Amino acid sequence: MHHRSPSLRLGRAARPLGLRSPRVDAFRVYAIVFVVLGHSELLLGASPVDTIHTLQLVLNIVSRAAVPLFLILAGEHLGPRLGRSGHGVASPYVRRLGVLYAVACLAYWLIDFARQVRSRGFAVGVDGFLARQGENPLGLLMHGPRPHLWFLLFLILAVAIAAPILKRTRAVYFLFGTAILYGIGLAFGAYQPQPEAQGNTWWYQLLLQAPLFFAIGVLLGLEPERRSRITSAVGLIAAGLVIHTIEFVWITQTHGTAPGRLAMLGGTVIYATGVAMLALSPGGTPMERRIGRLAPYVPAVYLSHIFFLETLRPPRDAMPESLLRVGLPVVATILSFAMAWLWYRIRRWFGGRRTAARMADGVAAP
Repeated sequence: MHHRSPSLRLGRAARPLGLRSPRVDAFRVYAIVFVVLGHSELLLGASPVDTIHTLQLVLNIVSRAAVPLFLILAGEHLGPRLGRSGHGVASPYVRRLGVLYAVACLAYWLIDFARQVRSRGFAVGVDGFLARQGENPLGLLMHGPRPHLWFLLFLILAVAIAAPILKRTRAVYFLFGTAILYGIGLAFGAYQPQPEAQGNTWWYQLLLQAPLFFAIGVLLGLEPERRSRITSAVGLIAAGLVIHTIEFVWITQTHGTAPGRLAMLGGTVIYATGVAMLALSPGGTPMERRIGRLAPYVPAVYLSHIFFLETLRPPRDAMPESLLRVGLPVVATILSFAMAWLWYRIRRWFGGRRTAARMADGVAAP
């Protein structure tokens, strides 16, 4: 009698899962710091100082595993449970993500409205606010008032789509399907020889590419127990970084694509998978245990850091370039974690310790 491999089929063979691991938590914190750094550089734009500009390009490459890591952890945390319970697991997860997304959208809309009214008066400010919302209706649908909110909406879509698929078929087929979508996203996105044709539709590339990382996480979550594969992980990280760098240099020099558009390339898959394998290796150093204590605040940091970057950004010549590049993300990160700590405490006061923990852990960060 033929037995299906538990590594390819979701079901009772999947081990009990959860994000409560010192090393996983520490990597969530590392990833959110790279996200804040990357968004800070994107907001400030290319530096006129050659040395700093070179460091920007290096940061652009190194930080590209951060968001895919969050997607992989979401798949590892949730995927096998979707195979067993389907929408019974997906529905509460999606609701929590939806609440975070709705709260973030409302907050940023209120901020934009207040800024418009303050600077232009009420009547003109209202017109300006409404006009801004109508400038990019598809973008507004895909990511709301701020581009970084795409992650929550796309993760909602990934979970909603994966639930019925993983309930009925092998996880490896889901992986193959998402890999095809990833290739299509590359062909019509980063590999597009005419970058100007991409316009302001970067979101459709991510819509096609993000599910692959979720699927990788699902397969990692099917292992009966987590294994230490640090050597393999380091090898994948090194190979992925080399391939991603080659693609990055080729595309920017040959196609003239702006570095900020090159979020997910072919090498990114290898690189992010290696980082995820390292994060999911059992154990944890004392330093990782200390850093991991900040992990419950990661979702709120992801949602709020853009507000601090926008608010704290000084005029271009207000301070030395090097101080600006270091100071803005550092201060924004500190204030974002402080706001996250306050939000987490409020959640505990009104919803109890368990509700706050479920909100922080259940979204698989961010």
